[in-house]
Parts: sequence; C-alpha cells; structure tokens
Amino acid sequence: MSCRYIEISTIVHATESLDRVVEGLRYLGDLPIVIEILEGHYGNVIYLLTSFLENCDDLLKKLCKALGGQLPAVRDKDGVYYIRLDKQALIRGVFKVGEHDDVVRLKIRTKNVC
Repeated sequence: MSCRYIEISTIVHATESLDRVVEGLRYLGDLPIVIEILEGHYGNVIYLLTSFLENCDDLLKKLCKALGGQLPAVRDKDGVYYIRLDKQALIRGVFKVGEHDDVVRLKIRTKNVC
C-alpha cells in the first residue's frame, strides 16, 4: 500500500470546542494542523482546520483497519479518494463514516488502497 498524500479538513463552529476538535484530530496521528479564523454569517467565529500529510502510509493502514478493511470512499477519475469521517465520533476516538455534514474530510491520493 502506497500513500502519496492525505489532505484533512474540518470546520469548527462557534458552539464547538476548538481544543476538543484538535485533540480528536490527533487520533489520526501527529498532524501539522493549520487553524484559520473565519467569520460566520452572524459574525461569529468559525475555525477552518486543515492538514497535509505526505508520509501517510501508517494513517492509511490505520483507517483501513478501523473501517473494516476497506475504505468507504468515493473515487474520482484521477484516482483520488474522498472520505467523510463523523467529527463527533472522532473526538471520542472512534473512526466512523459521517452520514451528515459535520465531518472531517479526507482527500487521499494513493496507488493502492487496502
């Protein structure tokens, strides 16, 4: 299995704890996290958290194992996979596919999956 890169992003709303979401992202590994401060529709603070990881073979293996041996991802014509993890589950240390909009988005470029 060879992973070229993983891009990770999520939005932290004003009603959420920035620290708890950052801690939740640590379940994915020791990621370099960039925090961008944005303004919501009503002037509230919203944070955009992003990370880019090139040495991602270990994370890809961890995701495959946690999600039952296969990545439940959408693949585009260029071979890029997209996964949406439930953000609230990830904060609790659980890897679960998100079925709603409150997710951690992963964009994975790889040669082979699982």
